Parts: sequence; C-alpha cells; structure tokens
Amino acid sequence: MIHKISTVFIASLFFVACQSDVKNELPNSVGKLGSLVVVSDIETHQALNEDIENVFLQPVAYLPAGEPMFELVKPDPYDFQRFFFNHKSVFVMITANNLDAMQELLQPFTKATIDKLINDTSAVLMSKTNLFAKHQHVVYLFGKNHQDLRNKFLKAQTQILETLLELEIKDQHDKMYKDSLTLSHYEKMMKDSLGLTIKVPEYFTMKRIQNNVYWFQMDATEGETPKNIGLLVHSYPYQDTLDFSYASIIAKRDSVCKYLIAGELPGTYMGTTESKYYPPRFKNIIEHKGRYCSKIRGWWTIKGLSQAGPFIRYVIHMPERNSLFVFEGFVYKPNLNTKERDLRLIEAIAQSIR
Repeated sequence: MIHKISTVFIASLFFVACQSDVKNELPNSVGKLGSLVVVSDIETHQALNEDIENVFLQPVAYLPAGEPMFELVKPDPYDFQRFFFNHKSVFVMITANNLDAMQELLQPFTKATIDKLINDTSAVLMSKTNLFAKHQHVVYLFGKNHQDLRNKFLKAQTQILETLLELEIKDQHDKMYKDSLTLSHYEKMMKDSLGLTIKVPEYFTMKRIQNNVYWFQMDATEGETPKNIGLLVHSYPYQDTLDFSYASIIAKRDSVCKYLIAGELPGTYMGTTESKYYPPRFKNIIEHKGRYCSKIRGWWTIKGLSQAGPFIRYVIHMPERNSLFVFEGFVYKPNLNTKERDLRLIEAIAQSIR
C-alpha cells in the first residue's frame, strides 16, 4: 500500500509515498547512523557523482570541522544485492536507460507506475519500507535521462535530505525500542512527577536525580576515544509565550545545569556558550506528537574548562498541567568530529516522549 510521508517541508512539486508491508522473514537492517547507500548503474553514478557528493557530503551547519551530512557508499545494482541490500538507508536513482540493470530494486512498482514516474515533470520521491530488511527505507528518484534526473535531484535536494533524515531517525527509533530493553522503572517516576515521560535505553545509567531533574548518561568509547551522551529530563511552570524564546529557554537550562552538572574542578559547571568560536545556534518551532514544541540546537561548555560539545533541547508545552516538559541530549566526544550520528541517536530517543 502506498501513502504519503509527512514532513515539515512538503511542497506542491513533491509527492512522497511509502510502503509498509513488513515481512517477518526479513533480516534486521544494518548500517550506522549517518551512513547512506546511493544505488544506480555505473553511468548514472559517473554523470551525477559531483552533484551527489555536493548534496550528501555537505557539512552539518551546527557542527565544526565540516562533518558531512552522510557517509556515502555508491554501489552499482550488482554490488548492492551482494553487499548492501540490508542497509537501513538507501537512495535509488532510476532513468529510462537503466531499468534492466535496476530490475531487482524496481520489484515494488508496476510498469505503468515506473513510466509515469520517469515522465513526470516534477521531482517525485517514492519510499518503500522494509523492502530487503526490517527497519529499512529505500527512497527512489526517477528521471527520463541523466540531465532530467540531475535537474530533479538538484531542485528537490532540500526535500531529499529532510526525508532521508526523518526516515533514518524513525527507523532507528523503531529498531531501538523493538530490540532493546529500557529503564522502565524511571518511566513511571517521570510520568508521575513531570506529566510526560521518555523511554531511556538500558545502556544508559542513572547519573543523578535532584529536584525532579533526571540525568542519565551513556559512557562508551569510539575507537580508543571515550565519549559520553547525557540525557536531561525535567519540567517547570509555564508563564507565557516568552517561555519559548531562546533567551528564556537557555536561562532555564543554565540554572538547572549549574547545580546539577559540575565540572572536574571545584567551581566549574556546565553552561551554554554564545561564543562565535562555536557553530551557530538553531531554534525551530515544531509539533511533537500534537504538542507545541521549541527545539534548540546549541553548544555547551564547562565554565572554566575547555570541555565542550553539542546539545539538542526539546521544550514541550503541557497545557493540562500549565507546565513545560524538557528533554535534552548532549554529547561529549573530544577530538572526534563524528558527533552527528550521536545527535541523531538523541533525536531517535526523543521520538519516545509520551
């Protein structure tokens, strides 16, 4: 069955469809967050290679050192079926000239649908769910020839990125909470004390609870480098719409972090930096499961020390309690410019807020 994928940036030129026919016998998808398999025939890869890399390897705006949006693998159909068929995020490029080579990937479509998509003058994305593996999305773009495909790809590049990111986070959330246990004891505590709750994966540990502020942390290593991902959950009274301003949200963040998260040296603590030395801050108003939400990406530092890292903070209105529910995730990974995948993990966890 085909249906629309809802995203924040749906445009009239652009229709996204999705198949949700889950096959129990499929293997689990593989691939780390932030990785993308782009599949087409060799000629199409060669013709669009520069455009593909310019779009998918563009640096993430809110992180330093040019960390790319995705890590790319670009197989032809034969190598895809041998090595990458069960990757969780796949982007497929189809033209009238590569239909024979791409037959296996085109199984879900009728000939009439393929002809219509190839000849459509607008950029149309189609998405098939769980096609070769569980918790997988395969996203398609069709064109008459290389030039037509290139024009559509460049015209719709923002929508393509938004769609792939949204689907990656959704698939990570679905896979994570289907296959993993959670710290369920704290879910009820948070629900009772805060009004909303969140599912915290079992590989996080409770770091501290104080004044109904919950701090969980995952300590791990990447290569030989230690990394920490922290989660903060709390609430506070809602006064008026100014509570959703950047200044108000950061003031409340700093007041909580100052007493909760101390640095290694006496008198040091976590705060939010506005220094131009760090990447720009971003604030978006979104709808989170029907609730008004302010989402902020920023940069934390330990005052008095050189420790720093990115954070994502969700502030969600709870009119039934006249309060604001807060979920934040922050990353500390010194000397490694691979923080984007950890931020996407935090966003996948945020999908469990209920």
